[in-house]
Amino acid sequence: MKERVIFGFIAFFVFLPFALIGGTWFTYFLLILGVIGLFELLRMADITSKFPYLIGGLALFAQLVPTAYLPEFIQVFDMTSVYFLCAVALLIYTVFKPHKFNFTQASIIMLGAMYIGRGFNLVSEIRAIGLETLVYFLMAVWVTDIFALLVGRQIGKTPLAPQVSPNKTVEGMLGGVAGAVLSTSIYMLFFDPQLGGWLHMTILTIIISLTGQFGDLVESAYKRHFQVKDSGSLIPGHGGILDRFDSVLFASLVFGIWFNLLTS
Repeated sequence: MKERVIFGFIAFFVFLPFALIGGTWFTYFLLILGVIGLFELLRMADITSKFPYLIGGLALFAQLVPTAYLPEFIQVFDMTSVYFLCAVALLIYTVFKPHKFNFTQASIIMLGAMYIGRGFNLVSEIRAIGLETLVYFLMAVWVTDIFALLVGRQIGKTPLAPQVSPNKTVEGMLGGVAGAVLSTSIYMLFFDPQLGGWLHMTILTIIISLTGQFGDLVESAYKRHFQVKDSGSLIPGHGGILDRFDSVLFASLVFGIWFNLLTS
């Protein structure tokens, strides 16, 4: 526990200055995190060839970096087309390296690049709305994790998804939602996340909290599939990037849908 707390603070203070600066610096910091996360996924899937790593990294770049933060000479390219060209390249690679690389592995890379890349892309977009918005979003996700753990340990009895994560309970899930609503409500007394009134924000917080918890369960499911305990070991006591940001990635996708629906 001591190691977890110490390295958790170190990781937070590495993340903090980039979040405060925002813009290009924050986006490319997220790109580094995204590439590490994708490579963690590839290692779990036992993908060892170098070419898929290169193409996967390019596909992730195409999904993650908003056009506004791209160098001018790259802005002429359609990033959606680049992403699909990466898929084509991996499929062609299965023809020439059938004993080293297959269609399933190509699918894992492309889905991973979309899931991780688009998730971090939306974290960058949330920061572009405002620092207060990013703090609100991360608070909703990470306070959920803390309260779900504490409530689950104290009164958790009803398994939530026993085949995937035996320790998670329905009571813990509800406790996480309650903690997120309480903390963000207090936060909104002092700061404006620029996302509407209290009722709107409460509904959004509940959605973020629930979605983030399912993001954690999804990662537990594919770690169980690949038979690994953690996605990586970058942050001692916390695991890898995917272990730390699984809830954030999932919740950001739903946040993006919600925000676009209400502002379109």
